Amino acid sequence: MDKFTNNSFFMSALAEGNEKAFDALFVDYYPKVLRFVMCFCHDKSEAENIVQDLFMELWIKRERFIKIENLDNYLFISARNSAIHYVKQSLVCSDEMSACNVQSNYISGDMKLCYEELYSFIMNEIGSMPEQRRRVFVMSRVDGLNNSEIAQRLGISKRTVETHISLALVQLKKLLPIIGLLSIMAL
Repeated sequence: MDKFTNNSFFMSALAEGNEKAFDALFVDYYPKVLRFVMCFCHDKSEAENIVQDLFMELWIKRERFIKIENLDNYLFISARNSAIHYVKQSLVCSDEMSACNVQSNYISGDMKLCYEELYSFIMNEIGSMPEQRRRVFVMSRVDGLNNSEIAQRLGISKRTVETHISLALVQLKKLLPIIGLLSIMAL
């Protein structure tokens, strides 16, 4: 097939709907494109779906073949874009599922206990902050107030609010290695 990828006669045949030309294209490129997509999504059935959709789209819009200068580039760039789209979608779905699972009753008792312990650990650290810093941080992160609203309610400057929040975050960031270890132990 490689000898045909830049052959205008072959590309014209594809654009005109020559099924034998398309079959030859499919037989030659499908395994290569599938392996390429597998590098992105690591799920064979999803990779097969992506590649099949790609070839189906090529057949449906076969008149594009006449405009394609380099078939290799076109196929692999299209496959890469489809695979990246799949990965992005799966990450969004994964994040949504994780959020749902944490809030739902579907999590195991051990996991729920672990989350409660982590929450308690973080809240204890927030509780150990100086009073004004703790108050500002809770108003910002728990109550959802913006810096101007906090400054107005507490009678302090907006810059002071920003400083308190920054110091609170620095203090909490020191916990990240410990929280990471606790999370790993929970698995």
